[in-house]
Amino acid sequence: GKYYLQYACSGTQYNIYSDGVYIGDSPLGPFTLADNNPYSYKLGGFLPGAGHGSTMWDRQDNLWHAATMRISKNHDFERRVGIWPAGFDADGELFCNQRYGDWPMEVDDCKMDPWKEPGWYLLSYGKPAVASSSEKGKGPEQATDENVQTWWRAATANSGEWIQVDLEKEYTVNAVQINFADDGIAIPVPGEIRGTTQARYIEEKDYATRWRLEGSLDGENYFMVQDKSEVTTDLPHDLVVREEGIQVRFLKLTVLEIPYGQQPCISGLRVFGTGDGEKPKAPKFEAVRENDLDMTVKITDGEAVGYNILWGSSPEKLYHSYMIFGKEKRVGALVKGTEYYVRVDAFNENGIMEGNTVRLFSK
Repeated sequence: GKYYLQYACSGTQYNIYSDGVYIGDSPLGPFTLADNNPYSYKLGGFLPGAGHGSTMWDRQDNLWHAATMRISKNHDFERRVGIWPAGFDADGELFCNQRYGDWPMEVDDCKMDPWKEPGWYLLSYGKPAVASSSEKGKGPEQATDENVQTWWRAATANSGEWIQVDLEKEYTVNAVQINFADDGIAIPVPGEIRGTTQARYIEEKDYATRWRLEGSLDGENYFMVQDKSEVTTDLPHDLVVREEGIQVRFLKLTVLEIPYGQQPCISGLRVFGTGDGEKPKAPKFEAVRENDLDMTVKITDGEAVGYNILWGSSPEKLYHSYMIFGKEKRVGALVKGTEYYVRVDAFNENGIMEGNTVRLFSK
């Protein structure tokens, strides 16, 4: 008996790109703003933004939300597509779980728990990287900074340019995501430019993205993880999965061919798996509402790879999240007149530790 009017907020080129939702008792309304807003709102992590979306069911009656995510380096509308578990709570509130929304997720062929935590953790953030060559200002370290808007760019377009990440110790690796970036590709295209946008067209030639991914425990002896040297596919965001896991410290990506003969660019050589150490401790933090729309969250005690700031209208409805890799963040995402609760979770290569939930007080 409830009807949900979903809409896209403007701001394609910003990390706040989002979807909102209204609720009504009939298809024509009247509609009122839902308590949980913005409904789809992925602010942080490797690839932020979650607007212009659609919500749908699968055959197992699981609810999913798909939306477009921001890159916006070559053009404001440069985007990718993300998909996340969604659902309705007992009060009929529509929610979307984007807490670890650009990490690999396990998808069961059955009724799913939309709040299930990932089983593989980010291993590559800030880890040392080296490359065969680099352009100034676009070094290999930019492939491990968890920022889709920065990338390593090889100095040449020669086949065989490579980048290597050192995880600094042996881990069980279950997935490697290889993210190629576009860096101002200059190619002749048909049609006339409309304002600042090239006319759209269908490429008539097939292109391939070819590479080899090798692993090593000592940096000297390597084994093949994935060989795509002869594929006919063009996958700019490829995912190599090893369900059983492989033991590895060094991962070396050798780029053999990319479309249009461009210089290889990698925005993220992202590695996921598990370590054998301890999870981080629950962080201590301060959360202060600065005004109607903004809050500041400051982590005062904690050591972790990163943190997830969660907030919502009750301790049981922490539906919003902001993944950060520092210790302080201004969050401009509150709704005027709404009371909020906040929790900060910590994560490292070994797991996720939930923090304590506090009521958000005004300054």
